[in-house]
Amino acid sequence: MKRLGLLGWLIALLFAWFAAFVVTGMVLDEGPGWALGWLAAVWGVFLLAESLRWVPLRDLAWSASVGWGFGLIRWLDPLVDGSAGAWRWLLMAADLLCLAVCVLVGPALLSGLARRLRPPEPPPLPVEKPAAYPRQWGPKDEA
Repeated sequence: MKRLGLLGWLIALLFAWFAAFVVTGMVLDEGPGWALGWLAAVWGVFLLAESLRWVPLRDLAWSASVGWGFGLIRWLDPLVDGSAGAWRWLLMAADLLCLAVCVLVGPALLSGLARRLRPPEPPPLPVEKPAAYPRQWGPKDEA
C-alpha cells in the first residue's frame, strides 16, 4: 500500500511539473511580464507553504518551479537552434543558469526567508524526571 502512495505522489509531482510547463509556454507567448507573474505566483505558493510548514504543497510548488524553468528553456530553444558559435554556447549556459535558479537557488532563498519570517517554535513541554531509585516489586505486589 505504501508503494501505491509513493507512486501516486510521484504522479502528482509530475502533473504539477507538466501543468507548470504548459502554462509557462502559454504565458510566454503573451509576454515576459505574464511569465514573471506566473513565476511570482508559483514562488508565492512556495513561500506560503514553507512558512506554514505544509510540506506537500511546498513540494508541489517546487515541482511547478522546475516546470517553469523547463518551460523557459523550451521557449528559448528556437534561439539556440538558429544561432551558431559562441552565441549558441552562451544561450545554453543561460538555459542551465535559469534551471539552476528555478530548481535550487530560488527555493533555497525563499526557504531562508520563510524561516526568518515564521514565528519561533513553542518551547517543548516539560518532562518529568525519572525516579532516581525505581520501586522494587516484591511478593506483596503479586496478590
